[in-house]
Amino acid sequence: MFKKALQHLIEQIDSGGGLIPATSAYESEKFQPLHLAYRRKNGPFWRKPTYCPTEFELKHVLVDEDTLVPVQQKEMPFSFLETVDGLIKGKVKVNLDPVTGKVELSKTSYNTVQLQGTKQLYISVSELIESLKKRKLGRSWELIKNNYSGDLCIVTETLVSVEPITLKKVNKRGSEFYVTLPYISKAGTECSLLTERTLGIPKGTVLAYKVWDLTISEDDTLCISVPKKKQLSIKPQLCLDNIDGKVNVKRVESFEICCELKCLENVLKRQLLDHICQIIEDSELHSVLSDLLCDACAGIKYKLSDLNKFDTKGRECAENLLGICSEAQLQNAVENKLLKAVCLLIAALEDLPPAALQLLVQSLKMQILPQQLNMVTNIINDLEYSQVGQLLKVDTRGLPEAAFGITAGILNEIGIQMEREGIRKMRETSLCELSIALYCLEALSNH
Repeated sequence: MFKKALQHLIEQIDSGGGLIPATSAYESEKFQPLHLAYRRKNGPFWRKPTYCPTEFELKHVLVDEDTLVPVQQKEMPFSFLETVDGLIKGKVKVNLDPVTGKVELSKTSYNTVQLQGTKQLYISVSELIESLKKRKLGRSWELIKNNYSGDLCIVTETLVSVEPITLKKVNKRGSEFYVTLPYISKAGTECSLLTERTLGIPKGTVLAYKVWDLTISEDDTLCISVPKKKQLSIKPQLCLDNIDGKVNVKRVESFEICCELKCLENVLKRQLLDHICQIIEDSELHSVLSDLLCDACAGIKYKLSDLNKFDTKGRECAENLLGICSEAQLQNAVENKLLKAVCLLIAALEDLPPAALQLLVQSLKMQILPQQLNMVTNIINDLEYSQVGQLLKVDTRGLPEAAFGITAGILNEIGIQMEREGIRKMRETSLCELSIALYCLEALSNH
């Protein structure tokens, strides 16, 4: 809940894209200016790096521990309030002779985020660069660097809450059950279930931060530099051909492991698909499982105890999924292609907007994933090099009206406006994540 809320918040307030949203309320207080963090290298190829705090400050790796530069602060007043509300309805027919009837179900959920202003703590990067020119490294540098499985960085800016934050997630389920019995025209009952999950974040919590990389110069002094960025190109990951109207995904680099899903037995495909659809309904469970599987695939120790905070239904769903990917597989994740394929699918779904996930579930039920996958793979190359707002011609004749509406809704959620004449890129898109989700879900549904 914390991670998802702050990711969305930073999108609203940081047009430059330099802020990194905090992922945990419990570790965020360690991201203070002049403190050291390290960049983890695990996770899917499209994701931005994950940063974790350390117990050390910059002064701890220098021979002279005197203060380097002062930490400054300023208020950043603004008001942010968002409520997301959705309604899902469904009907189930019951026919147990001589009992007949129906069950009607509805589910409402909303997430509320409230934030009133923040405080910015920061240091002058230019002053820090100047102060490091004559500072020598101590022996602790190598000891600290060897203790972490990633590149060391320094926090240069922190965004802190000045008022408590309340995150609220409410699920409301209602059901009606009516039956027809011999000699009784109609009998029925109604029931409802309301569950509410609230997370209170105290004032002073780090919401976001900026980092710079730490490097060693030729004269063995410490330097700072702008963080490295991944080259997020889809083309080397996906190699797609259109053969007889069907999309054929060749085994290329990271994406080849997803072919493991097509080779599974039908029973296991159905089990995996059922668990994935259930996980989509709980964004917090989805996020924890995504991080856990990414850690396992990178050889980092994972914590199954993180699942204990979920309700019985959510925990059972997660345990069933991890049961398919047994603990022995998790321990040997580097060699396990099935686990990597599941990890890529979970991570791709977790990075897509919630509204797009619900539309993907509808697409799954309507059995239109192959047509959607074909369309997405046809536009990947052209869209990557197109300008924002530029119209690209796309053949949509293969999509019936209902399928076209759902596909347009999914693309709109990830930043692409779709019409019958063509498509337009409106902002930075999540097309890479969508293509992986479509391919994996289509592979699991093909049984």
